[in-house]
Amino acid sequence: MKNIIMAVEGEKKRFALLRQAFIEKGFSVNLIPVRGLTIFTDMSGSRVKASNLSSFSSAVYLETPLALAQFVEPLLDYIELKGLYCQVHKKAYYVASNEMLQLSVLNSYNIKIPPTRIFGNIEQIKKSADKFSYPVIVKIYKDGEKIQSMIAKSPEELVASTERAQGNNAIVRECIEGDVDYCAVIGDEVFALRRPSKDSAVALQPMKNARPIRLSKTEEETAIQAASICGCDVATVKLCRGFVLKVKPYVNMLLFTRRTGRNLFEKTAELFEERG
Repeated sequence: MKNIIMAVEGEKKRFALLRQAFIEKGFSVNLIPVRGLTIFTDMSGSRVKASNLSSFSSAVYLETPLALAQFVEPLLDYIELKGLYCQVHKKAYYVASNEMLQLSVLNSYNIKIPPTRIFGNIEQIKKSADKFSYPVIVKIYKDGEKIQSMIAKSPEELVASTERAQGNNAIVRECIEGDVDYCAVIGDEVFALRRPSKDSAVALQPMKNARPIRLSKTEEETAIQAASICGCDVATVKLCRGFVLKVKPYVNMLLFTRRTGRNLFEKTAELFEERG
């Protein structure tokens, strides 16, 4: 019997359903809260202290809030060192928790992203305000943490927003008008929900109005490639008109299962059965 650790933090119902899917595939499952783990590092290497951790040698399903990236990354390093399969790989949480880094990584692999500029100093935005196609999304950061997000519909609004901001650096991204496709990537399969846009170019209808759609082959390949570049075998990739907007290292499997009629819990268990 294959053994798997579920190291998770957050919604219990979703993880209970995933645990059951693993069991139905013949896995023995040990559910461990991520916050209950302790990593020791010294001259002899790294090790993790947790109940029964050493007896599990097949795979680890890891999912936590992005805020725990500083802890998760050493854990991913340990998992890889032990040769265990995990659906997220080293640096996945660093990339996901740092939007500037994620955009740079995706762009370096020629993934189509909206025209974006990253400013090390928000004062530099004033000199570039006339070079954007409006509206734009402005995100202000201070000491690495996003403190403000807004939409500017003109160069004047963009300049005014930076004059009021208290941050150190910023991202300015041109808005791509249209519906947004939320793509659940599970290995080499993609399941998509389309969130319709409202009258406004950048406003979207509630997620409860999202409807299942079939992506083109090119769009599916883009979603899978974007997830892989960001270190994920399981991920949510947001697309709009072929542009990648964001990659998250987890999927709301409950939502996608309900809306698409496809059992993403079972699909995830099949992925671990194949690769674990």
